[in-house]
Amino acid sequence: MSKWMRQAGQWLLIGMLLVSMGGHLALLQTVAWSRMLVDFSASDSLTVAVEKTFDGAHPCSLCKVVKQTKEKEKQDDALVKSELKWNVPLPAGVELPTPQFTVMVARVPDYHGRFATIYPDVPVQPPRV
Repeated sequence: MSKWMRQAGQWLLIGMLLVSMGGHLALLQTVAWSRMLVDFSASDSLTVAVEKTFDGAHPCSLCKVVKQTKEKEKQDDALVKSELKWNVPLPAGVELPTPQFTVMVARVPDYHGRFATIYPDVPVQPPRV
């Protein structure tokens, strides 16, 4: 596959993920806030414009559309979740007998030698001068 096709596919995937997670609404809300900030700062100071933009008391038409869309998506999600809920009957409880424990004895052979004979030292090269 060519490099251009792979990059186009990656950008398409990123766009689809953003839309599925509501990124388009975040982008629209950012545009709405930017427009409101510009409009309010034309008649008031910048601090007053920022307060009016983010206080929620002065929403623009795009802010209202974004809010309605978010509420509609929440309702749709709740509807889908309620439709997907399954009522599966569970089987009756089963009683299992308690396992019987037995004592196991492990025998270790007696060893009276040195472990150095079993595990010899790793050879080390002499130091270089």
